[in-house]
Amino acid sequence: MATTRTSRTTKKAGTSAARARKKTKVATRKTPPRLKIDKQTEHLYNLHEYHVDLQLNHIFIMGNHNLSVGTGTDDDAINEPGVEYSMVNRLILNCHTCMNANPGMDLVIHIKTCGGFWEEGMAAYNALITYPGNITMINYTHARSMSSLMFLAGTRRIMMPDSSFMFHEGTMGMYGTQKQFRTEGEWAKQASKRMLDIYVDALREQGTMKSWSDRKIRSWLTKEMDKKEEVYSNARDSVKTGFADEVFDGDWSALTEYTPRQLERRQRWLNL
Repeated sequence: MATTRTSRTTKKAGTSAARARKKTKVATRKTPPRLKIDKQTEHLYNLHEYHVDLQLNHIFIMGNHNLSVGTGTDDDAINEPGVEYSMVNRLILNCHTCMNANPGMDLVIHIKTCGGFWEEGMAAYNALITYPGNITMINYTHARSMSSLMFLAGTRRIMMPDSSFMFHEGTMGMYGTQKQFRTEGEWAKQASKRMLDIYVDALREQGTMKSWSDRKIRSWLTKEMDKKEEVYSNARDSVKTGFADEVFDGDWSALTEYTPRQLERRQRWLNL
């Protein structure tokens, strides 16, 4: 009986010692090395997370898929995000990042978004026209409503072959007192005037209306909006009318080459 108990005790002790050695071995296992982020990985991260390519000095204006300019219903989750504060905040930050990282280097903007809020869009427009360098704008889908004005902030304006341009008076939505409605209505008139000023500046420079007076161009714009509400043109017609300079020919290496007429634009913008 005593021998048996001693044998069991020895067996248990041996098992405990093995477990201790196993635990010690696990405890002393080396920690795996940390992931090294090389320049290419960092470049891809900045491109997809922040929509900026600091190597080429390119910025991508694309909607935040978590936000949508719409009615606030569940259907908005599948709609295309528009020009809203988060997009414009990122654009302003990226413009300042590019001007400091690559001083004196021209900028290329890839724009793929629909319309959106007036105040946010004009903040983007101002950030672009005051950028200390030339800007090439490339429209991928539809430069329409607010994004059409942002597109016109480019020193050089390029349409992808199947993209489009659209202008209209825009829409309003609010609630409040009668006084507030009247105030908002008066403010909307000022915004409409500013919008037409930008369109007129583009059309009097080139295209089918370059010999027209500002008053005649403004009248044409107003009549088209009254007649159609939303006035669309395809890529080639946008060039013909004067909203765009060209349809993209696939030459990525020449994106920051500018004509004398394009270079003169920036001198006018701040006086509009």
